[in-house]
Amino acid sequence: MSTTRTYPATLAVPAARDAHAVSEPIRLRDFVAAVIEQVLVWHERVRQRRQLQSLSDHMLRDLGLGRADVEAESSKPFWRL
Repeated sequence: MSTTRTYPATLAVPAARDAHAVSEPIRLRDFVAAVIEQVLVWHERVRQRRQLQSLSDHMLRDLGLGRADVEAESSKPFWRL
């Protein structure tokens, strides 16, 4: 004896014709997540460059950096490594 189960429409597997409609929000969500992640990376990069500028010459020497190195790094746009 086999049992047939019915599920609400929200749990049903979409038909082949609806596959595009179902996968589209997932791709949009992934895109938005990637954009947000990139903006956070850029924000962190700006924060680190500003913090590097605030270090004293003594602290920079401890890191093996000079003021010219800091200026070169901090003059880069936020999107460039």
